[in-house]
Amino acid sequence: MMPDAEQSLTAQSERVDFEKLRLRMSIVTAAAVVLVGAFALVVASRQLPFWTSLGPGPGFFPTCLGVILIVLGAVWLGMVWRTHRSVSSAVDGEGPADVAAQDQQPHGFSIPTVVAIVASLCVLAAVLNILGYQLSILLFLLFHLLVLGRRGFILSAVIAVAGSFGVFVLFTQVLTVPLPVSSIPFLRDLGL
Repeated sequence: MMPDAEQSLTAQSERVDFEKLRLRMSIVTAAAVVLVGAFALVVASRQLPFWTSLGPGPGFFPTCLGVILIVLGAVWLGMVWRTHRSVSSAVDGEGPADVAAQDQQPHGFSIPTVVAIVASLCVLAAVLNILGYQLSILLFLLFHLLVLGRRGFILSAVIAVAGSFGVFVLFTQVLTVPLPVSSIPFLRDLGL
């Protein structure tokens, strides 16, 4: 065999090994999300009341969070498992599915992206009581969707408005759970 062919074969083998390891870790992580959701659901349903005469009880959010984690973790587990099977079958010689598996997996995060996420969370915590929940979350979601996620403006705007103003109305009007309003008089007078 020629040296270039051996290097190419070795590089391809290392890439397949890395992809298999990454997919196995994704399966373990997704299963852990399901288990955390199940734990939250069991603890909340056994020890905390779901609803009280004043509104949502102390078991409301852990129960909802547990159900959401179980459902989303199971969906994630199914997606990763399907990708894992296609990569395994490609390695076993059944077909070139590793290219399709790479297309299904999100690209890894870089250190600057992680730093930007942590920094944006710190800024959110700092301005939440100043700007209020609605504006703070609107700007936070727009930053994450437009800048970090590179999504389209219309989709980002719809998600950001629903995630900020919609959630504010849901919590304050339906669930009667107060969220922070702006400490700036002008914004507070506007209802923000």
